[in-house]
Amino acid sequence: MQCGSSHATPSEGPGSVCRIALTFDDGPSDWTGPILDLLAAYDARATFFVIGSHASDRSDVLRRIVAEGHEVGNHTWSHPRLASDCTDDRVHDELERTNEALTSILGFAPTRFRAPQYDVDDRVCAIAASLGMTHTRGDVRPPDWDPRCTAAFSATLILQQAAPGVVVGQHDGMPPETIDSGADRQATVDAVAVALPRLRERGFECVTASELLGAGAAP
Repeated sequence: MQCGSSHATPSEGPGSVCRIALTFDDGPSDWTGPILDLLAAYDARATFFVIGSHASDRSDVLRRIVAEGHEVGNHTWSHPRLASDCTDDRVHDELERTNEALTSILGFAPTRFRAPQYDVDDRVCAIAASLGMTHTRGDVRPPDWDPRCTAAFSATLILQQAAPGVVVGQHDGMPPETIDSGADRQATVDAVAVALPRLRERGFECVTASELLGAGAAP
């Protein structure tokens, strides 16, 4: 049975199971824990691209992410537009400072990063490569950073565009400049709650970005 069919299930054998990567940016935050709970309930794995300045306040959440089989990635220290607004030195500092923070908590540095707003070019990728990291694309990107984006819209977009090898980009937190705005990411949590069981019913296995793309593969 073709992977992605509404009638396919993971129990129908290896041929019916295909991989998709769920990824989350801007955390960790109050909404990371509920997303981890959902992932655990559906035996799914994901990648969390962490803002370095958030890391030390939620080191327990980061350790839980790793302990439960998920992946931690680098999402810069302060969430600037890397290609558009940052010099080489600033790009290096944003990424290296976050790596150092994550290493102090987890004991290792990430091998993947995602540029805020996907603002990346060859220059940024080369600097990241010097730090041992590869950029991670997002093929399906619900605008869940916008408070007008509902859980139903995000879930529908994910399910409509789900296909083997797709990387889904969502947000489990907020950039430093908006963290006190009163906004939340509950709609993202609710979208994950809708999407996960339906992806599973259709034969998708949710894995980390590195499991899907390869630890050293091109983005």
